[in-house]
Amino acid sequence: MKKILVLLLVCMGVFYGCARVQSNNPSALKEGDIVFQTSKSKQAPLVALATKSAYTHCGIIVFKDDQPYVLEASTVVKCTPYKEWINRGVGKVCHRRRVFKNKDIKIRYKKYLGKPYDLQFKFNNGKYYCSELVYEIYKEQLDTVLCAAKKVKQYYLPDKVKRAMKRRNISEDQLVVAPCDLL
Repeated sequence: MKKILVLLLVCMGVFYGCARVQSNNPSALKEGDIVFQTSKSKQAPLVALATKSAYTHCGIIVFKDDQPYVLEASTVVKCTPYKEWINRGVGKVCHRRRVFKNKDIKIRYKKYLGKPYDLQFKFNNGKYYCSELVYEIYKEQLDTVLCAAKKVKQYYLPDKVKRAMKRRNISEDQLVVAPCDLL
């Protein structure tokens, strides 16, 4: 019985250590928080369809001059003021995940700024898509793998998704991470 109680307490600690909160309150943010939203981009409906998730875009919170910004991969990797980022999403809301509850994090992000957006969703090519950027930062800087990468074919791929993949030369066998995987 004691072993079950200890296991339950450990599981609760892990669950609460990864806070998932729907909030637009900038004062609640900490550097390293991952934020998710439903994007209004042209590709968002296809991402939502394939992943079966409303969350189609994500970024990571960084602070500049004590103000929160979202480091994101959109047309290029850039820092967007948090409130501006929120206002771009559907419903002007976001979902936040805090991976480390009691750890102060400093993200070294300048080397990513200006890198092009990766329309082919490929790893290690000098370009980034949103969830790859977050995944790589956590892996490289915080020695934390947030999720397992999946083959594209593990997602739901109806004909309209496959047609878009063909236009972008995306293979069903390539590995990717989607925003919902990070959540």
